[in-house]
Amino acid sequence: MLGLLQTLSSVEAMYVQRRFLVTHVCLLVLSVLASHAPPATFQDPKSEAVDHVNPLIGNGGDTPNGSGGMIPSTAPPFAMTRWVAQTRENYVSMTPYNYTDMSIHGFQGTHQPAIWMGESGQVVVVPGAGQVRSVFEQRGMNFSHEGEILTPSYYKSILSAIEGGTIVAEQSASSRVGHLRFTFSNTNAPYVLLEATRASVVGSADTSNLTYPFGSISIDPLNQEITGSNPERQDFIIGPNPAPSFRGYFCARFDAPFAGWGTFANGTSYPNEKERNGTMLSGYASFEKDTRVANVRVGVSFISVEQARRNLDSEIPDGTTLEQTARKTRAEWAEKLDRIAVKGASQDDLAVLYTAVFHSLQVIFFTPVAAFGYG
Repeated sequence: MLGLLQTLSSVEAMYVQRRFLVTHVCLLVLSVLASHAPPATFQDPKSEAVDHVNPLIGNGGDTPNGSGGMIPSTAPPFAMTRWVAQTRENYVSMTPYNYTDMSIHGFQGTHQPAIWMGESGQVVVVPGAGQVRSVFEQRGMNFSHEGEILTPSYYKSILSAIEGGTIVAEQSASSRVGHLRFTFSNTNAPYVLLEATRASVVGSADTSNLTYPFGSISIDPLNQEITGSNPERQDFIIGPNPAPSFRGYFCARFDAPFAGWGTFANGTSYPNEKERNGTMLSGYASFEKDTRVANVRVGVSFISVEQARRNLDSEIPDGTTLEQTARKTRAEWAEKLDRIAVKGASQDDLAVLYTAVFHSLQVIFFTPVAAFGYG
């Protein structure tokens, strides 16, 4: 009996210690984010409920079991695609963003619901300057959380370009379209790369076990578009049935004219090439050296490139500013979260509550394709 009591006492002490640690980590994250409010133009419409959301709660940790597995993404409620800064290559038990990382490798349109599921049909948008870099390990740019802003409808970070200068990255999104704005300062030869396919990790048990999805990329300088497809579907290891015809499609449209373009496959560059099919596939557009701002809107679909383009034209049409996109997305979150009124709670309690509701409304919603042809 004495041994049992000692065991229980040990377990209870471990539980109390872990709860103490988690509580202090959450409070630290709350205090950090509270000092990084978005600019006034991204706080419209007013909503105290939305302002209490802290997308970083549940992120971080050095192991899958040491993290809540949440992805601090930008998108409206029930979005088909959520957009997140990419600090890691994700797979089952690994999210694309981890707060402990100090470099950003792109901005990912993810379909990963949370850490226990895998990625599928994603696209990654990678800004850069100078030599075009497609390989994940080579394209990462340092950033500081001091300059980072995370909200349900708007994200911002300041990246140190590899060859000098800075790139201010901002993003918002509708359900099926990501809206990104890159501001280049003191950089040389700015560009944006679209990653269609990569080496895909088959489960967390052995991260060296890889598959190589076979995708497509196409560049249209006249219409300032890069389109492509990606058949990656990591959840095939979970089952129950294979999906051999599955693909994610994208259509990225830029507001800056292309000064150059090319493709990458398996780390090899093919300048001036407009189309390619293959593995570890990317396409890029470079801009005039004095280009300061480049906007790109990325429509996605599980039906076709044409449907991705229709989604782009429907949800964030030409001429829409990032501020307008973010305002609409924030309004959608306010409509949901403002339904909940709380009295007597502390600021930290409100942050925990509204963030929990925010997380619960991030479940991906797919409109039935057969009924509406919209997905």
